[in-house]
Amino acid sequence: MTTQSGRPQEFEGLLRSREAAKLLCMSEWLLRQMAHDGELPYIQRTARSPMLFDIVDLCKWIEKAKIRGA
Repeated sequence: MTTQSGRPQEFEGLLRSREAAKLLCMSEWLLRQMAHDGELPYIQRTARSPMLFDIVDLCKWIEKAKIRGA
């Protein structure tokens, strides 16, 4: 079953690197570097398949990265 975005329902919460980078307001290169460095979790079935990022994990990263005032 597909959703309005055209993705299969089980992948609806997953973003490709371009979409994830846009959500985090950073370059796609930096996002991929952070993923390879272990700072962001991602899914990649094979070396040639796209990197996929769970939107829930990205939102958790945003919360951790926030600078809180005193």
